Amino acid sequence: MGWILQGCIGICLIIATGGVVNYFLARSKGGEGIGPKRANEFEERLNGLERRLTDIQDVMIAIDEKLSRIERQNQ
Repeated sequence: MGWILQGCIGICLIIATGGVVNYFLARSKGGEGIGPKRANEFEERLNGLERRLTDIQDVMIAIDEKLSRIERQNQ
């Protein structure tokens, strides 16, 4: 795997870990948690973020494949 793709995967893992930590912090504050309206807003934002990350990942994979082809041609 190319270093660019590894970097992209690392960034995605950091973002996912941050989301999980925020979720547990919000749940540990007690009370009833977030309301259904706010939960739907979070879900919509997460879906949009997931779409963008998928697009970025596709671009990174394409760049990595192109760089691999260039490296093979130069050998």
